Amino acid sequence: MSRFSVAKEYVLRDLESIIAELLHGKTKHKRTSLWNVANPYRPKSKPEQMCVWLKGARRGAWRDFAGTDQGDAIDLVAFGLTGAVTPDTRMTALEWIEDRYQLKDMSPQRRRAVEAEGASRRAATEAKDAEDSKKRRDRARKFFHSCVPIEGTLAEVYLASRGIILAEVPNLGRALRFHPECEYWMDDARPRLPAMIAAMVDQDGKIGACHYTFLKPDGSGKADVEKAKLMFPETTGLVIRLTDGPSGLPADRAAAEKVTGPAGLVEGIEDGLSAGQRVPDLRMWSCGSLAGFLSAPDHACISSFLVFKDNDWGKRQAQKLFGRSVARLKGFRKPVEVISMPADWGKDVNDADRSNWQ
Repeated sequence: MSRFSVAKEYVLRDLESIIAELLHGKTKHKRTSLWNVANPYRPKSKPEQMCVWLKGARRGAWRDFAGTDQGDAIDLVAFGLTGAVTPDTRMTALEWIEDRYQLKDMSPQRRRAVEAEGASRRAATEAKDAEDSKKRRDRARKFFHSCVPIEGTLAEVYLASRGIILAEVPNLGRALRFHPECEYWMDDARPRLPAMIAAMVDQDGKIGACHYTFLKPDGSGKADVEKAKLMFPETTGLVIRLTDGPSGLPADRAAAEKVTGPAGLVEGIEDGLSAGQRVPDLRMWSCGSLAGFLSAPDHACISSFLVFKDNDWGKRQAQKLFGRSVARLKGFRKPVEVISMPADWGKDVNDADRSNWQ
């Protein structure tokens, strides 16, 4: 077993204390099994922008969603100590871990025992992860279908406040619903708030997660909470299929009938509905977040991609992430075009739509 492997096992055992010590983590979320931390090396970083996974096979993995930094448990220590992940800082992390847990004096017998314990833990964790992941996906699917159709609800009122008239969105898909009393789990008080619920689906159209937009009691805007938009559970590889394009055929049926056309990719639901309302020639999909562009799936019904770039992605890290996303989409060997709104129109498609049509 390598020095790094032994060191990583000890970090995973003592992960919570290391997060608290190196990253000053304070906010853990039982529902998501994440520990949100602010990036201590980026001014004005917010806790929700960086997280560490606490459970399952991903325990110790971390990601800075406002940038490009991410890695495993060793990388976490390297970043916490130095603010960077490089071969040199990983060696710094290794030496820090070995000194902390006195690993240099470990006997060969103890090293073999640690290796066996680690292998057993990983096998058990992977099996439980697979089972838990299926349960979470099933829970998301059941929750979505327990919600009511969006028409005539506060969610429709909210969208109207954003300049979106659902009845005027051609070939609206079936991704949006409404829940009148949805638990807001980011608050310890667990208040129940009205929420617009969107189904996030994989390449085959199967629901894997839900996107939540928590609303004010009268639907006049987003709820006054820490973070009004949340997604649960894992959303990698998932999108929200908002509209079905000019054919009016859902993606899978269109593919079966060999009907293809361009697809528009946006970050937010409101952006996708605004674009769908004004440009019915596009099949509009929302990725839910900037990070979601990195895993948006291809589909046989899509002939090309139009990627709508928000104007608030001006930070260097965000620009890099967006660039990687576009390069990945081009890897599907289909035409890809990036569309940027003029800055004076607002930060995104919905802002641009309202500034030009209202």
